[in-house]
Amino acid sequence: MVQEINKKKYWFDEQNLLKPIDWDYVHTLSNRVQNALELYMRGDVSIGRAAEIARLPYREFDRIRAIARIPIHH
Repeated sequence: MVQEINKKKYWFDEQNLLKPIDWDYVHTLSNRVQNALELYMRGDVSIGRAAEIARLPYREFDRIRAIARIPIHH
């Protein structure tokens, strides 16, 4: 599950985001999607691979990422 604690594990600094991540929304998602987001936020997998892990089409996973206000990793 995605954890708010220990934010240093992510490739971005949450304090520098224009809008904070919507953790309430993230916690409404299935464990599979939360785990895929966690891997993506750590920089362990690409967004395409995270979508595969979540078993969602790329566009749907990216829409969820955007709603959650998770930044894009290039």
